[in-house]
Amino acid sequence: MSLPPTERRRIPLAILLTPIVILAVLGTVADVIGPGLITERPLLQMFLNPRNRYLLLASPQVDTVAFLLVGFVRLVLTDPLFYLLGVQYGDAALRWAERKAGDDIGFIRAAERFFARFGSVVILIAPSGYLCLLAGATGMRARRFITLDVVGTVGRLVLFRVLGETFKDELLGVLGFIQRYQWWLIGLSLVVVAIQSRRKASSATLQSPSKLEEEIEAAEQELVAERHPPPANAPTPPERDP
Repeated sequence: MSLPPTERRRIPLAILLTPIVILAVLGTVADVIGPGLITERPLLQMFLNPRNRYLLLASPQVDTVAFLLVGFVRLVLTDPLFYLLGVQYGDAALRWAERKAGDDIGFIRAAERFFARFGSVVILIAPSGYLCLLAGATGMRARRFITLDVVGTVGRLVLFRVLGETFKDELLGVLGFIQRYQWWLIGLSLVVVAIQSRRKASSATLQSPSKLEEEIEAAEQELVAERHPPPANAPTPPERDP
């Protein structure tokens, strides 16, 4: 991969990052009050936080058209933004993602090695934000990305709809338990989310768009400096007087 030329026209980072941050914050809030929302406003919970467990619990409560429409819109809302981020910033976006993901186990680097061969399958099955960024950074064509993202998202929703109908009685029983003890569960969710947020204090989703913009631009400048180091005989700039 190569670093995109700095002179290429780009979508301003603020436009790409602001919706991602806003939806992530809303998702965190919805995670805390999820035990209340999923029983009272399942479609709203699906939109605010489309985790698999909420999709499954919402399925037996809403009609098919609403489930597919709300689920599809929310699931594909940020995928193109991550993809464009990868397209525009290439290796710099990947370096930034590694730092934000706390990539201690090398997940993104490992995914990058296999993406050229299995990238289409990955996006079809699990188009998460960082993987969509990887698709853009590795040069996956926009048409292919969109097709895989749409087909994979529809397939995921159909699967959860079928599971929701198949295990409807069991899920309604779980929903009854959640409704009965929702305030206890909300308190537990608050504690869990607080612990997770503290551990991920440097996560991309927990910082302001302006801060993220600075970090991505800094990652790009680092790569430029690494690839174009100053000549060995370049004069050292004079030190300033204190």
